[in-house]
Amino acid sequence: MRQSSFRYLGLFDLLIVAAFTAFFGVEAFTRLLAIPAMTLAGVSALLAGTVSRITLGPVTVTWRYLAALTYALFAVILPSSFAPSVLTGTAARLDWFMLVVGLVGSLCMLYFAAAIVRDGDGFVVEEDVETVVGW
Repeated sequence: MRQSSFRYLGLFDLLIVAAFTAFFGVEAFTRLLAIPAMTLAGVSALLAGTVSRITLGPVTVTWRYLAALTYALFAVILPSSFAPSVLTGTAARLDWFMLVVGLVGSLCMLYFAAAIVRDGDGFVVEEDVETVVGW
């Protein structure tokens, strides 16, 4: 996988958010945790595919951390759809099953995030962007 491909993932995420907003209205941002998390994941992925690193004063954030943030947010999004009904005690068996499946998927996403940050063997991403942003 190439680093620049993260910008397509970010654009796709933001397109999904735009579709949800167009269909459900702006209230979706306050009602569903997944919408703000998906927006932040889209922006993070778009930045990860566009810049090599961002420097804000003494803090430098590399594209690897931005990509890892994207996967960590995906890990939150997966089970967040089914957790409220489980926590309130109104969950059916299918809700419990989907929560467990979402949690297993979340563990996979967290593994991808850790592998990207460590530049590990499990998820190799070729660096192909050299743009640096700093203030």
